[in-house]
Amino acid sequence: QVGCAQGCSFCETGRMGLLRNLDAVEIVAQVAVARFRLGLAVSNVVFMGMGEPLDNLEHLVRAIRVMSNFPGLGIKNITVSTVGLAPQVYSLLLALPRVRMAFSVHCADDATRSGLMPINRRVPLVELAAAMRHYLEHTKRRLTVQYVLLRGVNDSGEHASHLAAFLQTVGPAERFHVNLIPYNAQSRPRYQAPSPQEAAAFKTRLMAAGYFVKIRTTRGAEKMAACGQLGNVKLRRQLRLASEAEAEADKN
Repeated sequence: QVGCAQGCSFCETGRMGLLRNLDAVEIVAQVAVARFRLGLAVSNVVFMGMGEPLDNLEHLVRAIRVMSNFPGLGIKNITVSTVGLAPQVYSLLLALPRVRMAFSVHCADDATRSGLMPINRRVPLVELAAAMRHYLEHTKRRLTVQYVLLRGVNDSGEHASHLAAFLQTVGPAERFHVNLIPYNAQSRPRYQAPSPQEAAAFKTRLMAAGYFVKIRTTRGAEKMAACGQLGNVKLRRQLRLASEAEAEADKN
């Protein structure tokens, strides 16, 4: 997608809103350029970054089928990340039962999560847990959990305990891979990242509950290209002004 309709408060892309969906050709072309023009050995594709993949389900499925079956690409390791569009999770797994999935949880109490992620008002944690459970029941793979750490918001020991308890309702600890992502500042930062010591304490609490946990290394922040930083709010304004000018010209 160009932009995103989900509006997560800690994400730069959410500030753009959704400008449009990409079609399957545009999605596959990114991988083809990387492989054939740039000469990169692409063996793993993750649908993560700008946009919510399950909001563009039809073209997502088409693109994955081409990537995994087209001679010259043949990519088998494909992961789709979602903020938790539970109904679409079932549809995706029905169409592509072997696809890997990553779920963005970011907080394991409904009140706080709804403030961070508007999707939680439509798909609360109990429905998210059911979709995650469905994934574990229909695959033999581990489920990846994404959790952005926001200092003073969702990074306390109590929050870690809430996350562990939530995941226990989904499945056994050995079926999960938890990625902790210290907050990367937006163009107008709303939060702060925890200190390395605070992030490590959160990780330790989860590991004590039996979970495999990694703290994501931040890369690309100096170019606003790290997780949660992809976006161009000015582009939305430019497109709106261009559309208004075109409409005015049509009147004349």
